[in-house]
Amino acid sequence: MNRKRMIVIAIAVVLILCVGIAFYFWHKDQKEKQEANRILHNKYSYTAGTLHLDVDTSEYDRTNDPHDIELTPTDLTYDLLQRWEALSEVIPTIDYPEEAVEQEDWLNVYNAFASNRFDAEDASEEITKGEEGETADSMVINDYLLYGSVYNDDFREFLEENGIEGPDRRRLE
Repeated sequence: MNRKRMIVIAIAVVLILCVGIAFYFWHKDQKEKQEANRILHNKYSYTAGTLHLDVDTSEYDRTNDPHDIELTPTDLTYDLLQRWEALSEVIPTIDYPEEAVEQEDWLNVYNAFASNRFDAEDASEEITKGEEGETADSMVINDYLLYGSVYNDDFREFLEENGIEGPDRRRLE
C-alpha cells in the first residue's frame, strides 16, 4: 500500500511539474508577444505623429493586433513628402523613399525619415554655417521637412536658389 501511495505521489509531482513548466513557457511567450505588440504599437504612434498621418484603431481595438492599425495620409503628410522629395533632389545625402511612399508603406517611410536625420543635421549645419563666429543650426532641414518652417536666412536663400521655395510663396510648381 505504501508503495502504491508513493507512485501516485510521484506521478502527481511529475504532472504538476510538467504543467508548471508548460505554464511558465506559455506565460513567457505571451509576455514576449505583448512586448513586441507594444513596441510595434509605439512605432505606429511615432510614425503617425512624425508623418502627420491619421490613425484608425477601430480594428485594433477589436483584435489588439497592432498590424490592424490603419495609417492614412493627410494634406500635411503630402506637404511633408513634397518638401522631402524636393530637398532630396538637391541634397544627395538625403534619401527619399519613393517606392515606400507609392506603396503607402508608412512604417518604412518613417524608417527612411529617421535614418536621414543625421545627414539632414549635417547638411543643415553646412547650409547655415554663415559667417565666421556665427553658430550653425543643425535643425533647419528637419524643421522644414516636418513643419514647413523657414526661420533661417541662409536656409531660405538656399531654398530660393534651388527653386524649392519662392520669396513670397510656398513651393514653386
